[in-house]
Amino acid sequence: DGKNKVAFLSENVRIAGNVFLPPNYDKSKNYPALVVITPASGVKEQTAGIYAEKMAKKGYITLAFDHRTYGESGGYPRGMENAPMKVEDIKNAITFLSHFPGVDSQRIGELGICSGAGYSLQVAMQDTRLDSVATVSGFVDFTDYGMGGATQYMDQLTGDPVEQYRQQIQMASDARQKYYETGEVVLVDGIPSAEKAKSMNEFWVRAADYYRNPARGGGAENYSPMRAAMSLDTRYAYNPSENMALLGDTPFLAIVGTEALSAYFSEVAVKRGKDAGIDAELFKIEGAQHFDLYDQTKYVDQAVI
Repeated sequence: DGKNKVAFLSENVRIAGNVFLPPNYDKSKNYPALVVITPASGVKEQTAGIYAEKMAKKGYITLAFDHRTYGESGGYPRGMENAPMKVEDIKNAITFLSHFPGVDSQRIGELGICSGAGYSLQVAMQDTRLDSVATVSGFVDFTDYGMGGATQYMDQLTGDPVEQYRQQIQMASDARQKYYETGEVVLVDGIPSAEKAKSMNEFWVRAADYYRNPARGGGAENYSPMRAAMSLDTRYAYNPSENMALLGDTPFLAIVGTEALSAYFSEVAVKRGKDAGIDAELFKIEGAQHFDLYDQTKYVDQAVI
């Protein structure tokens, strides 16, 4: 019972994970299973581990893992927020979990948190082994985010959306070229300092309070907010909610806080899902902000009911 360290391969790179087992686990029985996917640059000891542990107590066999180039997992350069790579990691996590003793391979779902939501939806459109997909405080559409189409709710960007997008791509392209020519990995800090966040807006103030706070996500071992700039262009290529019909008969549940500035992403995805005839549901948790759903017990417990 409880937490068990595991490892598996993803594209020949070692992935480190934690499997959480339900109370009175009996490997001869069949249990539903859940792969829990971290936010961007997140590690398994943060919010993904919290959800994995709580869902295990409800009878699931769950897996939280570090993506390649993050945490205890292998891979270099470090901090690659490479969307196709992360999608493949999730698929390989499903493969691993499907053969774990006691897992009912017909009842495997995934739970994606923040940016893990966008990756999770992409996987659900490509992998028929999943029987459900759920998201918490989901960042779903990265192209929209890069263009500022949704960031009006968070970053307060102004100006031409395409120009904003091209600036992000330029940074990634320059970093890619520099790595080839010099071997230097250009890193960008994904989380502002508490002081800098004050000049931004409430979303980033709360982001800093989670990721820079040693008592919360900032205290997780092996965590770094640094991301390889050359990987960010792959992230901006993903806008999964534009293809919700590809979920087929896989049900989709999006969980958001009523006060979350990021709820826009989930609202759009659920609406597009319903318009496409998908079994899609939006579940709102009263009073919760985006990061409250990461680790605040009174809100997290409502999400895992």
